[in-house]
Amino acid sequence: MNRTSNIKARQPTLSDALLSTSEDPVPAYTQADTTPLTTLLDALPSLSMRLQLPLTSYPAPLQPTWNSTVPTTTNPLASDPTLTESEKKTLYRTQQQIIASFFHGISSRNIEAVTLFVQRGLVSPDVPDSPAGRTPLIAAVEAGDGAMVCTLIGLGARVDGWGWTTSITTTTSANMEKRQRTALMVAASRGNLALVRLLREDFGADDAAIAPDDGQLALRLAAEAGHRDVVEYLPARRGGAWRRWKAHHAVAMARARRAARGIYVFFKVLLYHVPRFFLWDIPKHAVVRPLGKAGKWCWVNKHRLGPWCKRQVREFPGRVKRAGKAVWKGAKMVPRGVWGVVKEIPGVMKRLLRWLWTVIIRIPVAMKQVCVWIWESLKRVGKAAGHVFLRIVVALHTAVAAVLDFFKSIKLQDVWNGVCDVYEAVCFGLPRALWKGIVSAGAVAAGVIIALFGLTAKLVVFLMEALWCVAKYVPRQLGVIISAIWGSVAKGYHEILVWINPKY
Repeated sequence: MNRTSNIKARQPTLSDALLSTSEDPVPAYTQADTTPLTTLLDALPSLSMRLQLPLTSYPAPLQPTWNSTVPTTTNPLASDPTLTESEKKTLYRTQQQIIASFFHGISSRNIEAVTLFVQRGLVSPDVPDSPAGRTPLIAAVEAGDGAMVCTLIGLGARVDGWGWTTSITTTTSANMEKRQRTALMVAASRGNLALVRLLREDFGADDAAIAPDDGQLALRLAAEAGHRDVVEYLPARRGGAWRRWKAHHAVAMARARRAARGIYVFFKVLLYHVPRFFLWDIPKHAVVRPLGKAGKWCWVNKHRLGPWCKRQVREFPGRVKRAGKAVWKGAKMVPRGVWGVVKEIPGVMKRLLRWLWTVIIRIPVAMKQVCVWIWESLKRVGKAAGHVFLRIVVALHTAVAAVLDFFKSIKLQDVWNGVCDVYEAVCFGLPRALWKGIVSAGAVAAGVIIALFGLTAKLVVFLMEALWCVAKYVPRQLGVIISAIWGSVAKGYHEILVWINPKY
């Protein structure tokens, strides 16, 4: 009983404190500030225990969230019987605000604020900014602030701590997922040589660390991003090749599986659902079921069938007589109808001539489109041919220079790269330009037809385009599968070259 009364007596003070904190979000501190939160913590030490300071991890939600069949952990605040629901929510929001303000101080390069947060015991120097987010050290590296990096490490941040960040080495959607990285890896991937040197030479960052999810090294991240100065500085490291290939292979195979699934669904619809619809569903619902219902009705009403047949026989002569009158009436209207058609012939001819004149006046517009297409096609083919010629000249020049210099100033790799450029220009560049010309020819032909014949031609062209999309769906998906498999093989070959020359 005394414990309950003490809790009730203590609640107004805590509620007032929480309310003042929720109304005044945690600001970005400076050393000269007398902030509401620090003043509140000094005046009410129990709030520090309620907030579970210092925050070493991002606060878990108050309610469990479910991933598949496994629930995530919940915030310990949720099981505190001395707090009301509104106080729990306010404390949870306050925890989030503290971390958000801490990272705001890092991004704004406010060293005094960051130092205050850690020294006053609000946060740990390794607290992440989200459940699977960046560490403060990674945030400082992304901000490019060497002074903040030194400050955080001086406050106790782990130099080789892992955090989650978005890959920036490529722009493909598959590689823009969050990956685990160290601060040195992030600095190397961004090409910040000053921070790379600072982390390695002054703080002993491990450049041989291998990312647990995709096997990346700081050296490989810098090489893939094209930062040659960082590559030259970092020592040669081997490792993680299998994991890198496995991660790349998983993405490629997922893309291939999606394409294979699309092909399966396409043929299932084409060969099963469409025939089933016409050969089974339509006869079933349009013929079989109606006949079954009619037979059932006849059987149920069989006592009415005899009188109905008798009535039909009795009324048949009258129906024949009425039908004969209708035929005679229609026969008498034939001459009148013929005369009406003859009278309409001049109007039809007039409308036909008007339509022909409309087509004739549209011919210049269509010819303009054809001329523009011919000019663009000639430019495209000429550019492709010129590119091929230039590649051949460059390759020959490289080969001759290599021979004249006895392979001293120019390496055989340069000659091989020139040959590869020629091969790519002849086997890929020129056919690609020709194919674009063919595709543009189809587009121009469709534009000419639409310009000449209007809406009807537009509907026909739309139908043809839809049929073309259906026809090329399977080849396109097969191309995706082949490309994914080839990309996986090429990645394996690339990793072999990297093992031979880690700075490749």
